[in-house]
Amino acid sequence: MTFPASYVVRVVFAGLAVAALVTGYIGLNTYAKTLGLPSAPLDLLYWDLQLFVFDSAPLDDPSPLPSALEFARFAAPGVMVYTLVDGARLLFAAELRRFRARRSKEHVVVCGSGSAAVALVERLRAASTRIVLIGSAPVAAVGDRKVLYVRGDARSPATLRAAGIQRASVLYACEPDSSANTAIALAAHGVARPGGRHPLSAYALITDPDLCAALRARRLSLPGRPRLRLDFFNLDELAARVLLDRHPIVNEQPVVLIGLDAFGRSLLVEMARRRRLAPSPGPLPVTIIDTHAARTVRALCHRFEFVADVCALTTHDAPPGDFPLGNPPLGELLPAEPPQRVFVCHDDQDLALKTALTSPRLWNCGPGSLVVRVEEAGTFSRAFDSVHLLEGLSGALRVFAVNEEAGDPRLIGEDLVETLARAIHDSYVAENTARRHVRATNPSLVPWESLPPHLRAANRRQAEDIGRKLTSIGCALAPRVEPELHFAFKDYEIEQLAMMEHERWLRDLIADGWARGPVRDTGTRRHPDLGGWDDISDAAKEKDRDTVRNLPRILSTAGFQIVRVG
Repeated sequence: MTFPASYVVRVVFAGLAVAALVTGYIGLNTYAKTLGLPSAPLDLLYWDLQLFVFDSAPLDDPSPLPSALEFARFAAPGVMVYTLVDGARLLFAAELRRFRARRSKEHVVVCGSGSAAVALVERLRAASTRIVLIGSAPVAAVGDRKVLYVRGDARSPATLRAAGIQRASVLYACEPDSSANTAIALAAHGVARPGGRHPLSAYALITDPDLCAALRARRLSLPGRPRLRLDFFNLDELAARVLLDRHPIVNEQPVVLIGLDAFGRSLLVEMARRRRLAPSPGPLPVTIIDTHAARTVRALCHRFEFVADVCALTTHDAPPGDFPLGNPPLGELLPAEPPQRVFVCHDDQDLALKTALTSPRLWNCGPGSLVVRVEEAGTFSRAFDSVHLLEGLSGALRVFAVNEEAGDPRLIGEDLVETLARAIHDSYVAENTARRHVRATNPSLVPWESLPPHLRAANRRQAEDIGRKLTSIGCALAPRVEPELHFAFKDYEIEQLAMMEHERWLRDLIADGWARGPVRDTGTRRHPDLGGWDDISDAAKEKDRDTVRNLPRILSTAGFQIVRVG
């Protein structure tokens, strides 16, 4: 283990201080007897301490000093001088950090000291981003000039100003308390820079997925262009996407999901959403084991109807503490065919690891087949890699850390607009695939990541306009928790919103340099429908009407529903 130079210097001077005290006491004892002065222990200690302030009374006598005292009378003041200099340096450094934080520009502000904030800071440091952290510093970031620290309550405007929020580009609120994160984001709104080309982007961590969805829905309904680009994120939802990117479901073999806490539910929905977009011969067999598996899955399918459409679900109500000797035993709950993946998703990471390590039946499905959710991988992955605790399992077990994997600025930055834009595109792909359209004739039938940038931007602009359209007819966006509140547009609403959609599309294309022409030509940027509503073809009008009619279904796949208000 290596130590910073400043630490070594402090240790040396601390030892020198002890040596000065000891040698000073011994030397003063000898010197006092030589001069015939009192040599009581308290007198000697008092004179010894005075050595550090250049004012020890016995030294006024010109008599020669003992060697021990000679050493101490120079060592003690030297320690005191170092202490004063080091204290001044620390004070100046703290003031300099505060000044640099307040005067920083286009930096990132991170609020929080938990594992989510630490993981985010590490990602930002790796990307060479200037960071101002409101909270305690991660050990790995101490001494890093890219990380500045501000002490105080991040909900306070004064603390945010001290972090230079007026000139920051992004704010991440990552406290463990969701309400505190919301308050931080709203406080940032009050002190954000009043204008500029790019408003401050603020992202608040919300631990409850349903609350996160509700706050995101309300955010989309904010009128006008806010000074603050505000969004909310949930680590379990982001981590589910990362996990399936890393461990995709690639064939028709069964999948086993143990534990239906927030991460387990997010994983099941994301798995079904991807399955829905991929051509497959039939539903994916999914076995789910949890204390209340049947009830939870029933509620989840009620909210996300496509889950039951693309997955053949088998549920077993079994308390996790019963493994592996439960009644019935785990072997009777697993599918007959070996699963391609087993996901252990308990929020309690000790329980998740216990389930994986005490269930030998889960070990024989191949490398990487057993994936265990934990909060932080640091301790476990280092132990597994360095001590080879799982060497005999042939790499079957993979530890997946939610905080570290989901604490990715790129993922967090994919806000609600990005989510809805993806949903719009995914719906388009699913609808055209069902009509047996192929990529050869329609190049847009590709995954979102492969979609050309200009088409992704078009989907984002359509998503951004959803709130404005719904507000115009007295409706709002809400989390899809009560699907029985059936919604259908009225005929005149479809016509009104279709006209609004055409006007939005028209403005976007004109701003992008398109002009009206007899046929569509991407090269010359000509389009026959670049005109007012009364000047376009019936086919173009019907296309806009279909966009409106499909909106409730598109929103439902993203976990939202339209509700009439007022």
